[in-house]
Amino acid sequence: MDTEVIERERDKAQFAIALPCEPENFSDFISGLLGKPQTISKAYTGSFEIGHNDIESVYNLVCQRVRQQNQASLIQFTIRLVFDDNSTVLLNSLEDFKSYTEVRPLIATQAHLSWSFLVKFQDREHPEKQEIEMSFVTKGAGGIAIFDSEDSPIIPISRLMGGGHISFRVFHTARTWGADIESLLSGHCKHILLPESKVREFTRKHSGKISMGLAITFFVCSIIACFYSAGKISQEQIELLKPLISDPAKIDQKLNMLLELMASGFWGKFFFSVFVFTIFSLFLAIFLGVWAETSADTKRPSYILLTKKSEQHKEKADKKYSNKWVSFIASIVVGVATGVVANIIFTTYWTVSP
Repeated sequence: MDTEVIERERDKAQFAIALPCEPENFSDFISGLLGKPQTISKAYTGSFEIGHNDIESVYNLVCQRVRQQNQASLIQFTIRLVFDDNSTVLLNSLEDFKSYTEVRPLIATQAHLSWSFLVKFQDREHPEKQEIEMSFVTKGAGGIAIFDSEDSPIIPISRLMGGGHISFRVFHTARTWGADIESLLSGHCKHILLPESKVREFTRKHSGKISMGLAITFFVCSIIACFYSAGKISQEQIELLKPLISDPAKIDQKLNMLLELMASGFWGKFFFSVFVFTIFSLFLAIFLGVWAETSADTKRPSYILLTKKSEQHKEKADKKYSNKWVSFIASIVVGVATGVVANIIFTTYWTVSP
């Protein structure tokens, strides 16, 4: 009989769970785990380039700060990787991430890090659950929502800004702790983001105005060329008619010249060519504007370098990004050169005396 009791006690001990709280604080401890915490969300747009060491550095940075200030234990850490074929891989520890090697020829497009801590604050009687989420997204959907409240819509950051972005969200039950983690992650995000040259930044931000200005300038110059040609032709014909106008005896010559001018259909041909030239200039102006806009409004690519395919993709994307800038310069040069040459040809052709 005593043996059976001892065995039962052993079985109970094997399946016992130890909680970091006193029995009288059990309800408060559970409410701290299951209660709705406060949330801090933040996002940064820009270009970045991260690899295994960078993700490991973020992990160590967060864990060190959390354990430095309070008694804390990491209860869960996960990394979810998303690839360009929309497949995902979930890794449940940093060690799993270090040993993970993707054998498929895929490009990593997203990396989502998640920490869950039990933190014992100095002014609290029992540990409380704190969570941190951080996302690195090179492009497309999947970022952390920047609005997260009952009266605000859930809007993914990727719908509000294109290109790469880094976002994070802190679930906390202590305001000062949450603010400290927010400051830590904000500073680290700014450190990760790669700087953009002032010229390219200005061009990208004002790409719409630049392309619109190029298109309007090209079209207006074409219209001015038409008016200039019409005025020049009119002035030349007046100069031809002046000797006849001053001599009342040359009525027959006046009539013959007017009849020849009408019979040749000179002004009809001129106005038809003006119409064709204007339509051509309009379409060419639109083409130049779109060319300049698509070339200038290009953000520097972001990369998550976790596979060989990602390394190869980086080389191609960097080259394409450089070519975009060359294309923008070419659009400006071609626009100016085409406008000058077209206007010179048009005015030269029609300002010859009829």
